[in-house]
Amino acid sequence: MEWCIDANVAVKAVVKEDFSKNAMALVSDASNMGIRLIAPHFFDAETNGAVRKKVYSGEITVKFGDIAFEMLRELPTQILSTSHLLDRAWEIAKQFRLRWLYDAFYVALAEERDCLFWTADMELYNSVKNDLVFVKSLEDYKGI
Repeated sequence: MEWCIDANVAVKAVVKEDFSKNAMALVSDASNMGIRLIAPHFFDAETNGAVRKKVYSGEITVKFGDIAFEMLRELPTQILSTSHLLDRAWEIAKQFRLRWLYDAFYVALAEERDCLFWTADMELYNSVKNDLVFVKSLEDYKGI
């Protein structure tokens, strides 16, 4: 069994924010239940870029940024090649009027792998929730 997670879920698992407890529980539950976490090829750049942005803006200290950087490296997330999903991601982005193509890559990957996709991006979630039942909001995660 697999779950796709987006960068927002991963960052919330290592940096205290709203719904960080949900993100930590999701990662822990996946590990305990033998559920493999998966993400698209750009996941590391996106997650670490978000942490770097938090350091740059002063939201977190340089020291904590370094810790978060290392914690992200230790997340048990398998990075999968998704370049073959470009056309499908483009269609998903058009269909749901998504602002960012990379959001559509997560959806396309979960669709291809026939698994749940957990997101902390409420704009994305609200755009697709009525049509794509495999897309789940981190806010709704209550544990297994």
